[in-house]
Amino acid sequence: MKEFLHNYGYSSVKMFVNQFAISLFGAVLSMATTMAKSDILAIITSILAILFYLFLVYALMWEVGAKDRISVDIGKKQYRPHTGLAVAAVASIPSLLIAIVYSIGYPFSAAHEWAGGLCVVASFFNMLLQGMYFGLTSSISFLGSTLNLFWLTHFVIIIPALVTAWVAYYLGHKNKKFTTLFNYQSPDKAKKK
Repeated sequence: MKEFLHNYGYSSVKMFVNQFAISLFGAVLSMATTMAKSDILAIITSILAILFYLFLVYALMWEVGAKDRISVDIGKKQYRPHTGLAVAAVASIPSLLIAIVYSIGYPFSAAHEWAGGLCVVASFFNMLLQGMYFGLTSSISFLGSTLNLFWLTHFVIIIPALVTAWVAYYLGHKNKKFTTLFNYQSPDKAKKK
């Protein structure tokens, strides 16, 4: 673990700082669109903020994977395909703790004041760390409540960054860009070959 944190601690911290910055950006956009009372606009801005956040995760982890490939090729490191997932998991520890705290208070929030307060505090910190999802989760209703009130939502919103980091690290290690996966050629260029 010490070696992992030595090698990838900076990347985890950078991913967390990016998450915090985009979260504030997404939360401000969501609040602005919520004040305008436009759910469609809130969903669109939230999706754009999420995509921008995932792009930052992708770019960071692709670079880490590409650098690790050099170390693996010269025999300095052993190839570990789940490194991107592990780096993202370390960066997501605060979000996971917030989700756990919210989940502890959620079943008792209607009957006990302490549980309701725990959920409010957890929701506030979740807004600070996952604000890019706020417009989406506060605008979509399910079973009469918005998605941000369900305890499971707090866990689900962590998954896209984990998957993106895992895939980006793998692609970086293989020196493949996401755009080259869709190797489309126009018919004119295909005939010339």
